[in-house]
Amino acid sequence: MSDFPNAKGAVTYRKAGLDARKMAYSHLAIGLSFLFLSIGGIYRYMGSNQAIASLGLTVMVIISVKIHHWAEAMGDKNKKFTDRAIAWKQGAVADESVDGLLEALPNNYFVINDFVTKKGTTDYIVVGPKGILTIETKNHKGVVTNNGEKLMRDGHPFEKDFIEQAWAQSYFVRDLLAEKGVCALRTQPVIVFTDADVQVKGRVRGVQIIGIKDLHAFLEGLPVWMSERLSKGIIDCLWSTQNN
Repeated sequence: MSDFPNAKGAVTYRKAGLDARKMAYSHLAIGLSFLFLSIGGIYRYMGSNQAIASLGLTVMVIISVKIHHWAEAMGDKNKKFTDRAIAWKQGAVADESVDGLLEALPNNYFVINDFVTKKGTTDYIVVGPKGILTIETKNHKGVVTNNGEKLMRDGHPFEKDFIEQAWAQSYFVRDLLAEKGVCALRTQPVIVFTDADVQVKGRVRGVQIIGIKDLHAFLEGLPVWMSERLSKGIIDCLWSTQNN
């Protein structure tokens, strides 16, 4: 099954960190295909091997240069990917978007975007060595605190109970996996505020509340306990359910 069974408006499933490598392979394939088509076109038009020997050599040189430039460009992209992976380990990607942070995760993580449930759409499901996370993103501004078990913005309650919403979607994923016989594991709901000053310490009613600048540290601090085989089985189940 493809790592990117993506259609417009549909759920996206990816193994973290594969974009640069897939792009390099596709560009190389395009370049080689263009080379062979060019040689075939010269032969068809000129009707002789001598034409290929004269004109074809020139074309092959030009295309070889193009392929070389493509390879250099892809090398730069792969270097960027490697630098991002190093940056993740050093905590240097903390000011990026949530999507950028998750893309920089090591490739033994799986990420599924915009997972539709009966309780709403879960922004991200992350499955990997540190378990199953359901992540909701909120772009509210202001100062986020909590008054006991209630989330507050600038001292006032939010317009809806984000905690209840996060748990509802997390429970849906947990129950789905149990129903399909994949696993009976607890999922961890997380709410990430992308634009707010989050002053909540730890969890509120079991939901992790963090600002985007703390997402890296939070993920790094979780214990490792899940195998990649189980992670793959979980994400395959979620993707196939969503697309059937």
